Amino acid sequence: MEINSRLIIDRLSQRMDLDRAFFVKYQFLDKESYHLVLALKPVSGLSHKVLKPIVELCLIDQENISFELIFAPELKNKIKLGSLFYCYAVLPQHEIFGCSRSSSILSKGKEIRGILDLSERYYEKTIAVSAEFLQGAQTFAEIANYPRALFMVHQSLESHLKLLQVMVDGKGNNVHSLDSRIRNLHTHFQTFKSVFMGETDEDKMRFALLDNSFNAVNQNRDLDISAVDASQLYDHCIVLQAGIEKLFRYFTDALKAEYDVLVKAEASAQAELEKSKLAKKKGQEQVNVGADFHSFPWPARYQGDIQELLRQLCQENNPEQIMLLNYYVSDAHGKGLFDFPQQDNGNAEIYLVVIKKKLGHCHFRKVAYGQVTAVVAFLNTDFLETKLSQGSRFSHTIWNESVVLYRHPRYKPTYSVVPVDWQSTISKTSISWTRNSKLMQDLVDVFAFDGLSSPQLAVLFLNQLTSIGLYSYLYLRIGYAPMYVTMADLVDWTCICDKKVKEFFTARGDVEEILNAELLKQMKGRVYELPRNWPVLISNISDRKRKKLQISLSISVIRAYGIWS
Repeated sequence: MEINSRLIIDRLSQRMDLDRAFFVKYQFLDKESYHLVLALKPVSGLSHKVLKPIVELCLIDQENISFELIFAPELKNKIKLGSLFYCYAVLPQHEIFGCSRSSSILSKGKEIRGILDLSERYYEKTIAVSAEFLQGAQTFAEIANYPRALFMVHQSLESHLKLLQVMVDGKGNNVHSLDSRIRNLHTHFQTFKSVFMGETDEDKMRFALLDNSFNAVNQNRDLDISAVDASQLYDHCIVLQAGIEKLFRYFTDALKAEYDVLVKAEASAQAELEKSKLAKKKGQEQVNVGADFHSFPWPARYQGDIQELLRQLCQENNPEQIMLLNYYVSDAHGKGLFDFPQQDNGNAEIYLVVIKKKLGHCHFRKVAYGQVTAVVAFLNTDFLETKLSQGSRFSHTIWNESVVLYRHPRYKPTYSVVPVDWQSTISKTSISWTRNSKLMQDLVDVFAFDGLSSPQLAVLFLNQLTSIGLYSYLYLRIGYAPMYVTMADLVDWTCICDKKVKEFFTARGDVEEILNAELLKQMKGRVYELPRNWPVLISNISDRKRKKLQISLSISVIRAYGIWS
């Protein structure tokens, strides 16, 4: 049917504050019908019922078009409640007017899918209940109990009308009057009253028998109903219910088609977004190696491994900046920010600081790829900014003298860098060294005590001595120790200066291997059982020699840290 939508909208917009207008087409009993949904802007103190005559006047020359008035917020709320009818009505192809300032009413694909699923479940429940009532109607008709047979027909048709109400309002009620239900649905489906109740007085009186039989059975009254009327009403109910089911499928098929379009559009948009993110990510993952890095005598055989390792770090951590502090290779070495000694090694080892906005649970890692191993400390941007503003010597050293291997384009630091107060730093360092060296020396003296007979206690003291020594060494030499790390990690971190400490913990025999494992264990004040082969390995060592070994190892730890040198 062709309608002059421009003329209708021009008339309506001059007389009321329209938000949106939808022209809906649907089929019931193979007859096409047209319905106009007018969404109004909410106005305080105004009822849309007052505007009904105005709309009738505007549509006076447009035949066979029903309409309804509803406020726009109420329309949105109906859709949120699960209204299949209104969700179908606001499809883009039905909109003939929309205020430029109004937001979209149509829901996303997820909400449409939810409405379809809920409607389908209620539909299946209705079909099952109605079928049982119709079966009951046949049973009563066989024994000529027509009032109860029509009672069953009434309940079956009521279930289908309730399905229509749920389609419109998103919820049902317990009204049993078919006449009342049909009149309420007449607002949305103009042909229902004539199709259900009939147009002649005889048809209307016959249809009223359904409500009368329902009331008579509930009140236990007799009602005279002929077999002809009961049969005609039964057949009429079958036709009406089939029409309702077909109307339901008409709406759901249209919504499924729209849902498929939305899903494809969302999938396409998501694919484009993922593609864009991937391209952006790949751009971020390209590690730009600075000219200073190439100026080092870096062996060509390590270039591929180091680039892949740095790429992995960028991909997994999304850092703001990656800085090289030191490295060791077989025939070259870094410039040594903390007094690096020359030494040849087999594989390559690099020592990095990664700057991130948020650290999470990761503060220290060892990552390996190919022939390259990276020892990585993670620093927070706020931590670095604070330390630079406080004149931290570690932060100053890595910020001013390290090699920047990668910097994210978004990272544009404007930190306030305060010079290091060396007088204050030396004073604090001296106080710390005096306190810690005295504590370590006291622990060493404990080993000279003849009453120390427990191996577990001796190892626990030695473990604590190692821990104090490592943290003291890192504070004195570097000014920083990574947080939440094991003692073995601290040993690796000392290599940004030199490898004296790591060499000390390189086992040269079975006894040293077991001792080192116990020295670097995270005991946290707990006493562990020593390895079973511990007594066998030290059984050939006399008590005097054993005590000498403990003391010499303790003193060696201190000397290796450079405290007595």
